[in-house]
Amino acid sequence: MNKKYWFDTCTWRDFYEDRFSKAGNPLGQYATNAFIKVMKNKDLILFSESLIRELKKDYVEEDIKDMLNVLFLSKILVSVQITKEEHLEAKSLSEKRNLPYVDCLNAIQARNNKAVVVSQDPHLTRDLKDIVKVIKPQDL
Repeated sequence: MNKKYWFDTCTWRDFYEDRFSKAGNPLGQYATNAFIKVMKNKDLILFSESLIRELKKDYVEEDIKDMLNVLFLSKILVSVQITKEEHLEAKSLSEKRNLPYVDCLNAIQARNNKAVVVSQDPHLTRDLKDIVKVIKPQDL
């Protein structure tokens, strides 16, 4: 059975912008390698409308299509609907823990879909690891 992953927005941005950390770590290369590994293994990457909304803050629609298209065409990328229950749980968790709503939503949706979150974001790697399994792209 295919493994399922939920790539956080920061991982998509690291990949697309070929970013480096402040310490000089090649975040873009880590993300690229993670995407390649998923493709080679024919595993799945799940996402929801929250990723598109997050990406629209910094990219035009054409750039977003470019970013996602290869994975869509190879049937690696799978869209997941946000349920009302997930929205309400994420909102509550965000308020209780003083964390960004979208990070809470990603963690909850990944958990509910039995996916592992792939992220460098401390909100996920540190603050939400009790909700869902989180790994860094370089550890995939």
